[in-house]
Amino acid sequence: MCLSSVAWADKYQDAIAGAFPGYQILSRPEFSQKIQEAVKSNPGLITGRFNDDELEDFAAIIRDDVKQKAPTGEYYRGMIVVCHALDKEHDTCQALFEMPIFLPYALHLNRVGPGLVGCIEDDDKKTKVKIRRDAVGIERRNTASVYIYQPGGSYLHCTTAD
Repeated sequence: MCLSSVAWADKYQDAIAGAFPGYQILSRPEFSQKIQEAVKSNPGLITGRFNDDELEDFAAIIRDDVKQKAPTGEYYRGMIVVCHALDKEHDTCQALFEMPIFLPYALHLNRVGPGLVGCIEDDDKKTKVKIRRDAVGIERRNTASVYIYQPGGSYLHCTTAD
């Protein structure tokens, strides 16, 4: 069983390395202790059916290999990405957004299943949006958001808690 999980992690990392050279999926020890205690798997990697086909896709928090310097400390350039399976061996990846990653990281991913989700708009008005498949959820302390696949391949960003 351990070999299987390593093989899967390599598969995901191989897709990331091909799409984003010099980047790697954040490893479990790179997350805050609180997140490591709350999330039993890798907090920076989720799988699901994020687009309209029947193939399993994945989303990941990735960072480059080079530390950057800022007045607030060292960080890595990072992204949250989603990779759609083209078949059992090939994926096509896209960045959902870019951000600095200060370690230990305090944001994690979760898969959000089908259903209605309340999106908070700029004026604090809530609208309901339907998730038809799975969506990429992002949680950080008291805030949460979700990226929902749209026809044509784009993603709708929806703040669900702040």
